[in-house]
Amino acid sequence: MPVAVVTEEKVRKDLKTLEGGFVVIRQMTYGERLLRQSKTGKMKVSAGKGKEFEGEMDMGSFVREFAYWDFANLIIEHNLELKPGELLNLKNPTHVDLLRGDVGEEIGTYIDQINSFEDVEEGN
Repeated sequence: MPVAVVTEEKVRKDLKTLEGGFVVIRQMTYGERLLRQSKTGKMKVSAGKGKEFEGEMDMGSFVREFAYWDFANLIIEHNLELKPGELLNLKNPTHVDLLRGDVGEEIGTYIDQINSFEDVEEGN
């Protein structure tokens, strides 16, 4: 019978934006995906008597928090340094913030690719 839980399978990605740099990323569990989705749900607020109230929610803080969580929990190995001989601590949001923009963006893209199921064909 097929095993339906996340295994220790990991994916190594060599970085194009940082010569010699790499990250090893794990796939998140379904429970982790549900947690992330629940925190980004829409909220509708009514002003009463049939009149709707419109408002905005700043999703930027959610995006940042999810990125910090992703880097801390899904990157299980890397060789990225803060300074020569000292690895970045990707569990520390301050270190994540210090990444070059192109490097952080590339890593985020890889995390999304590894954890996306949108490309799975329907009916299979």
